[in-house]
Amino acid sequence: MAERRDDDIDIEEQADAVADFVEELLTRMEIDAIAEPTDEGGRMYVDILDGDDSDMALLIGKQGATLDAIQELVRQVVGRRLDERIRVLVDVEDYRKRRTSKVEEKARSAAETAVESGEEQALEPMDALERKIAHDAVADMDGVRTESKGEEPDRYVVVFPE
Repeated sequence: MAERRDDDIDIEEQADAVADFVEELLTRMEIDAIAEPTDEGGRMYVDILDGDDSDMALLIGKQGATLDAIQELVRQVVGRRLDERIRVLVDVEDYRKRRTSKVEEKARSAAETAVESGEEQALEPMDALERKIAHDAVADMDGVRTESKGEEPDRYVVVFPE
């Protein structure tokens, strides 16, 4: 049996607190859905599931804007309640997980193009979390490095050949 670290317990407690808060938020919004903690790929999520399609679309918002606002609300409220930095991500029907895969794919493709062409490749503007995902996706690849450029909200990742 694997030994559990204190970090694993802390993140699970955070996920439970986040799930409770999200359930409360859903009730206040009169949305019939569930909030379920899941660990996927080393990241802890609270997934909002089993809701009406129009409610799920409302929770995601245009280009994930409402979901980002919910994430920030969770970070502020639950972080204050627990008096710690919240490391749990809120997701709606795997929207963030799908977006993460797309960002990783685009970053790796840009890295391959940078190596082949010898020219830097700029990705589209992204929020801080997505930029981190792009940097991490390319970090283990040989012959390239990444750097963030620009000012919020138009900050983006550039992949440079080495």
